[in-house]
Amino acid sequence: MTKTDVVIVGGGAVGLCCAWYLRQTGRDVTVVEAGTIGVGASAGNAGMIVPSHIVPLAAPGVIGQGLRWLLNASSPFYIKPRLDLGLLRWLWQFRAHCTAAHVARSIPVLRDLSLASVALFDGLRDKAAIPDIGWAQTGLMMLHRTAKSEKANRQLAQQAEEAGLRIARLDRDAALAYEPHLKGEFTGGVLFEQDGRVDPDAMLSGLKHALADAGVTLHEQTQVRHIQAGGSAPHVQTSAGNLEAAEVVIAAGAWSPALLRRLGRRLPVQPAKGYSLTVDTPAHPLRTPLILTDDKVTVTPMPGKIRFAGTLALAGFDPSVDAKRAAPIRAQAQLYVPEASDLTTAPAWSGYRPCSPDGLPFIGRVPGLRGVSVATGHGMMGVTLAPITGRLIADELTGLPPTLPLTPFAVDRL
Repeated sequence: MTKTDVVIVGGGAVGLCCAWYLRQTGRDVTVVEAGTIGVGASAGNAGMIVPSHIVPLAAPGVIGQGLRWLLNASSPFYIKPRLDLGLLRWLWQFRAHCTAAHVARSIPVLRDLSLASVALFDGLRDKAAIPDIGWAQTGLMMLHRTAKSEKANRQLAQQAEEAGLRIARLDRDAALAYEPHLKGEFTGGVLFEQDGRVDPDAMLSGLKHALADAGVTLHEQTQVRHIQAGGSAPHVQTSAGNLEAAEVVIAAGAWSPALLRRLGRRLPVQPAKGYSLTVDTPAHPLRTPLILTDDKVTVTPMPGKIRFAGTLALAGFDPSVDAKRAAPIRAQAQLYVPEASDLTTAPAWSGYRPCSPDGLPFIGRVPGLRGVSVATGHGMMGVTLAPITGRLIADELTGLPPTLPLTPFAVDRL
């Protein structure tokens, strides 16, 4: 039996940030990852840091749009029809939160959470001594070409402005003046000035090495077989041996609910599958991350490459790559990087985003399970919210005043 202060289950962006901030408090930390640290859902993330995303996925109109897209496997938001009681419960809770009142309550919560995380990126890069995580507060542009998408972007701009975020409404000429290397048809857009981007691969790799240098124990290719809680200290049984800790943090993304089920707890998180395609292009001049509202595709310039990402599919843990769903992403890649000759055959990356029914993450202790905490449910914002999540978990486990109130993220709120 190996003793440690804290066991972190999960080696993605959230788990590594939890480990980093806990280690900064002097805690002895062990990270257990079922695969390889840094190659899970976080690695293929679009890399956008998005305080602009203040409206939760559960919002008025989403259910109606989702029903119209339901039978279209190539739609931006797809629910695979299947008999799954967990999915049905999730959809029922999701439906209950698709209200204007829920959006109004969530906007200031998501705003404060994202802005607090943005404020930590400089310190994370500098204190972790990571040479270059590709972090830059470049702003982000949401472009539109149709009246419908323009209306959606303008509405989001108004909500963001009312929430105190800095935005600029752009016509086509103003958008090109800010970013001369835009491609395709568009009539204008909205610039969210406080957004930015990172290179998730560099961030995860850098954190992995920084944690090892700081004395954190990292177990890769290690399965968690059982978590025993309720005694004087939690025990974690793994394929590499048993661990005894004062605290266990479950930060395993979309796989977190399975671990909690073994402890008799239900966590309403569904795996939402997304795709990305990364093209190496050292000399490409694009500098501003883009969201193409009509196409539901993101374009993120990173040091030496561009990443194209999109789609959201509630299809369970399905490892297959659907060519139809990847097609819009490939089309934008061919538009922005026409010199890349293998884009039609290059493999698309896919991963599972852990989505909660109300669009807010789960962060904090599990009631009734001594020494067990959760950090998951961040949806498409795992990389954006990883630093502040790690900080909040460190606050909670060390008894420090929380950086932000944890009540909106309570594990038992649903």
